[in-house]
Amino acid sequence: MKKRTWLFVTVVFCFGFEALLVILRPTLGLLLHTRIERFLADRFQSQVSISEFRFSFRPLPKVTIVGLTLRHHNRSDIAPLLHIAELSLTPDLTSLLRPKLRFASVQVNGLELTFPPRAPTEARKKDSSFDLPAKFPLLVAELTARNVTITLLPARFDKRPLVLMLGQLKFRNLNFDAPSEFEAQLTNAVPRGEIHVKGTFGPWHGLEPTATPIQADYEFLHADLGTIRGLRGMLSSTGNFAGPLDYLEVHGNTVTPDFTLARVGNPLELRTEFSAVVDGTNGNTYLHSIAAHFLSTTLYVNGEVVDLVSGIPARTIILQAESNSARAEDLIRLAVKTPSPVLKGPVRLKARIRIPEQDKDLSDRLDVAASFLLAPGEFGNPSLQGKVDALSRKGLGQPKDMSIAHVPSRLDASIHTVQGIVHFSKIAYAVPGAHLNVLGSYTLGKGTLNFRGYLFLDASLSQTTTGIKSLLLKPVDPFFRSPDGGTKLPVKITGTKDHPIFGLDRNKGDKRTVARGIAANLR
Repeated sequence: MKKRTWLFVTVVFCFGFEALLVILRPTLGLLLHTRIERFLADRFQSQVSISEFRFSFRPLPKVTIVGLTLRHHNRSDIAPLLHIAELSLTPDLTSLLRPKLRFASVQVNGLELTFPPRAPTEARKKDSSFDLPAKFPLLVAELTARNVTITLLPARFDKRPLVLMLGQLKFRNLNFDAPSEFEAQLTNAVPRGEIHVKGTFGPWHGLEPTATPIQADYEFLHADLGTIRGLRGMLSSTGNFAGPLDYLEVHGNTVTPDFTLARVGNPLELRTEFSAVVDGTNGNTYLHSIAAHFLSTTLYVNGEVVDLVSGIPARTIILQAESNSARAEDLIRLAVKTPSPVLKGPVRLKARIRIPEQDKDLSDRLDVAASFLLAPGEFGNPSLQGKVDALSRKGLGQPKDMSIAHVPSRLDASIHTVQGIVHFSKIAYAVPGAHLNVLGSYTLGKGTLNFRGYLFLDASLSQTTTGIKSLLLKPVDPFFRSPDGGTKLPVKITGTKDHPIFGLDRNKGDKRTVARGIAANLR
């Protein structure tokens, strides 16, 4: 009898509880609707609109919100701060009557976040009371969002907004009054690659969303540099960043095992360590320091990558680079399409690099002003080095002394590269017994040479050869005597980097007639 009584009581209780839930469902739904809407409006300082709000008990308590929109400070002149296509929440009903509302899980599909530009300083001071808002009672154990678009609006209307596309975004222990753990997966557009981010976000800054702090580690894998015109290679990067969204300090490193300029086609491994500040509202990057390592060379770089021109999907790159321990053969391999380097040796250099925002190949956009000193250097091509050795022997007045070989070279130059042409405003080249001062240009890609200047020899012209030629040249020694007693000759260098042609510039000065007669003697 007791068992039947307990069974009857249980059945009655279950039906009664079900009936009670049916009766209370509109009340609970309204309570949840009101509390959620009020929380969002207060915490995000936004106007809240909801297209549809549904509350159900089966199989578990669940809230479904369709078309949730938040307009920051009720602004209608810009996109909503937040728009969600569909939002599903599993609330803890026991928390309805407690100070802190708790959700076991939140599922979001189609999340669009638009961060407005930070207000001017005066406006922030005027509303400074919002900087220390009261604690808002909400805890989400786990939030998962898919198909996420984050847009950060620039302060200037003529600039492109920064748009991030996230495949998935997860939060754990989401509490708007304290930092929350998060994890995100996104695809970067340029260079194209997958980025995985894990860290903490918040607490949310109601007055200025872009002032919300974030701290995280990242992995940027399989980034295709081919999506940047003029580059080739697959880059990987790891590091960390921290700060408010509009001032993120980033530290990391990159590895590109097959980096090359597309026109050059000499792949090499490039490794970097860097420290930078990124303005998350527009993607502008300010490089405090970069150490770039390739082959036996290390370059130290600083500068910025900024959006200066509207309407072009690129950024202007402005860099300053220097090194006291570079190698000429490494720099040539990086910048020149050649099977073997023309010069070898240690180089000291300083350079200013500017790559403007244009829809052209990188080599055509490259604007480089640099000065460098190579000492001591040696030509990698045996034929070229042989000519240099011969020049040194003649300059010393010992044309037959074959022990003068493999002479070191010293090269001091200043260049300016524009639209694929390297203009040399200074070339001071020296070997024992001779030095050359010329100006001219070198065309990237084609490798053509066009230089004019003067060759100075320690010896007199007649001492550069022997026998009857030496006797014949003695009468013309005075015409080419330099102020220090040696020889000064007008010269030109033409041809290509692989087959340079050295000769007298017969069209330079009043000595062209005499030069024609002695040109053969200098070969």
